[in-house]
Amino acid sequence: MDRLSGLPKTILHDILARLPDKDAAKTIALSKAWRDTWSSFPNLSVCSGDFFTTHEVPLGNDYSFSKQDILIEYVTKRLMRLRDQGLAIKEFKLDFTNLLGPTRCSHLVDRWIQMACESGVKVLELRQCGGYTGSKYSEDDWYDLPLCVIEAKSLTKLKLAGGIRIGQEFLNHSMKFPLVKMLSFARVIFTHEGIIEHLISHCPLIEHLTMEFCSVYNHLSIEDPLVQRSCRVKSLFLNGLQKLKEVNLIGIEEVHVDSPNLENLCYRPLHFDAPCKLNFDSCINLRRLFLLYLESTAIADKWFLELFSNFPFLESLKLGFCTMSERINISSVQLKVLELYHCSNLKEVNIDAPNLLSFDYANYDEPVISFLRVSNQLEVSVSTILDFRRRFSLGKFIQNIPQKILASLSLVVSVLFLGNAYQPALQVSSTPPSIKHLELKVHSVPNNEAVFGPLMNCLLSSCFPKTISFRYDILNAFIEFFYEMLMGSKKGECHCSSCNRKCWWHALKIVKISCSFMTDDENTDFKAMLDASPKSYEGKSITFSLEM
Repeated sequence: MDRLSGLPKTILHDILARLPDKDAAKTIALSKAWRDTWSSFPNLSVCSGDFFTTHEVPLGNDYSFSKQDILIEYVTKRLMRLRDQGLAIKEFKLDFTNLLGPTRCSHLVDRWIQMACESGVKVLELRQCGGYTGSKYSEDDWYDLPLCVIEAKSLTKLKLAGGIRIGQEFLNHSMKFPLVKMLSFARVIFTHEGIIEHLISHCPLIEHLTMEFCSVYNHLSIEDPLVQRSCRVKSLFLNGLQKLKEVNLIGIEEVHVDSPNLENLCYRPLHFDAPCKLNFDSCINLRRLFLLYLESTAIADKWFLELFSNFPFLESLKLGFCTMSERINISSVQLKVLELYHCSNLKEVNIDAPNLLSFDYANYDEPVISFLRVSNQLEVSVSTILDFRRRFSLGKFIQNIPQKILASLSLVVSVLFLGNAYQPALQVSSTPPSIKHLELKVHSVPNNEAVFGPLMNCLLSSCFPKTISFRYDILNAFIEFFYEMLMGSKKGECHCSSCNRKCWWHALKIVKISCSFMTDDENTDFKAMLDASPKSYEGKSITFSLEM
């Protein structure tokens, strides 16, 4: 007996809402109850390229209709059915990039949005890949957002992406979004710069705001009347938004945020050397800050000192591709997450954060990293690049990290091969320090066993990981060589400096193997495991657990 189909429709609708669009549509084949559930399902999503193969086809077997005709008929009937039955639409998501031409079908999209708004739509997401938000764009590539959107008092979330244009009539219209909590604009163009702040200021309950690479219409091109000019949004002032909690901004030169309850702020200028000005001094409850591509001014000790002084609740700090002074000191009792990615000039990092739980660092060079006070729960991840011309720096870097930190260290190493620039393994005077994990990425590795051995000896003479994993484009021959090296069929070169000291190979006792693309099976032959590895590199991972 199908007890699931007998559940109340509200529960069945909740089940459908949690499924991917493709799987939710397939439920119409299960039973009449599920077909009825789908017909009254208040979420309509047309965002998939395989839409026609997964949804019901309302036109029977008449193949004289094009796929576009089928789509138009299907969406129109679904929306009309929900509206005529007085059923509220919770979500309407439409990506007409590959399905509808913006110029030819704009009146249809207008009609669909009108019906959704009349049915009390709460979430409206539109995406269109046409248009160009650079220096110029064509009128034919854009979809003009209809005015009925700002008259939808039921909206709680509005998300626009791609070739969508918001006209000046929005600036002149008496409007208010009383329930909107989330606004998201990505590569959207506004025909007047005042529209942006006008829209935002009329959302008294807004909590989340995203603006990425948006542009403002400038003027008609004299050279070509059919081509209009635009420029990136220059400035944004967010004032008086008491509910605002999260702001994500990309490509805006000057930003001022005056929102005392803001908790999350993510900001990056348009490009590496773009001038920028960011002011969020009044956001005293800030908890998470993520800054990218701040290269116009070097971040020094004074900046960190003022940051943690002005924002006493700051728990997470992420800085990527920023220019730093050579030596920085980070001191905070509140800080729990710290990430530094590819920050130029940085040579020394001193951290005094007793409650820090996670520290991630990524760069070509390995700086001197010291910890004054640390938590017993601290997890450290370092990503670096190794080439054999500077192989000694890896060992030196690890030796400078306290033993207490090494126990939680995950090291991600991308190995760079430069011709035949590899060298013999290091001579070691003691068993290498133990770390938590080593992940190895080898790009364009030569299929040559003469390279494999020195590489692994170099790495494992610097550190001894409890687990080591191979990912992405590493050759199966390389992984197989390492396996045979561990198991003893290919003897590793011994580089012990005396009979009282053991190198990593002599200290090894137990080896266990697992992989991400097969179920655990201790009896699986290793060669069969390699043969079963997916052709795609994504998700491919083989892990060796080592014990000394």
